[in-house]
Amino acid sequence: MFRSQVGRRYLSYQNQLRNAVENVNTLLEKNDRLSYLLAQYIPEPARNTFLAIHAFGLEVNKISAKSAGASLGGIPATDLKFKFWSDLLTKAFLDSGNVGEPIAFLLRDGLRNGENLDISYFQQFLQTRKHFLQQNQFGSVADICSYGEGTYSQLNYATQALLLSPHISPSVIHLLEESPALQGKVSEVAAHIGQSTAITSMILGLNYYASSKNFVTLPVDLMSKFELSQESVLRLSQGHLKEEEVSETREKLRNVIYETAITANDHLLTARSKLQEIKSEISSVVEENAADELLARGKKNWRHGIPDVVFTPLTVAIPTSLYLQRLEKNDFDVFSKKLQQKEWRLAWTSFRSYYLRTI
Repeated sequence: MFRSQVGRRYLSYQNQLRNAVENVNTLLEKNDRLSYLLAQYIPEPARNTFLAIHAFGLEVNKISAKSAGASLGGIPATDLKFKFWSDLLTKAFLDSGNVGEPIAFLLRDGLRNGENLDISYFQQFLQTRKHFLQQNQFGSVADICSYGEGTYSQLNYATQALLLSPHISPSVIHLLEESPALQGKVSEVAAHIGQSTAITSMILGLNYYASSKNFVTLPVDLMSKFELSQESVLRLSQGHLKEEEVSETREKLRNVIYETAITANDHLLTARSKLQEIKSEISSVVEENAADELLARGKKNWRHGIPDVVFTPLTVAIPTSLYLQRLEKNDFDVFSKKLQQKEWRLAWTSFRSYYLRTI
């Protein structure tokens, strides 16, 4: 009887797990194609949790201030949504109660399998995103970078920690223990990518936020520099600008976009430079510990001298890189129809990036 009950619980859990994986895969395939593709390069023991981390970011980013006027018991609907996710995280990380939500279920499953997961990364993401919806503007590009550090960089850190779980990458853990400098560089690259991603996402999302949320995602100081008012950007995006004003407004907007994009590109260039430093540092650590059998065995599997678990989390920079290239080709005109087309190069670029170790 006891064995029968245990067997039923096991089968029930496996069914829940399969359903959760299927739901999260479907979500990412439709809304975050790159994460869906990159999952194929993640070691299988951590793949489901990797999917959950990126699905979490996607779902929280969907929370909108549009319903801020609505409330339940005096609590704004937006706050309730953030509380929903905060409570889910607590239940998942404390392993308390039933968790039916697919993302939280996969996070808890990862924890039960001994994977490195830190709730603070997810909590910081929630807090930063909530603050973003409460504010009316970004004062400067530095403010967008701060937003990126609190959101996209946190997901990058969470993914790095996940892939450094003891049962997944013992040789790389040993490598990082031998070099605190290397640990720092790996985190720095993730930080720069997160900030570049945030800036680019605000440029990419300008039309959406301006047309439907009455929110301009560009830095106020740069808009002031080029004498571009938020009202004119809103009216341009919503189609209410007078015909004779459109050309001048779009030219000013291009200048603001250009200077904003420069910072995003600078962070990306810095990330690439530090990636080369990581490669050199890994080589030095291995040479200094030539007699270390664990490092010697691990090195044989490190493509171009960089372990998968170090490099793969950094490939989230691919969409940012591709969009900045397209933005430049279209003269920084965010309303260009060519920029509205879906990026078809993700699969090939992610494959090339993985094998060549480039971002």
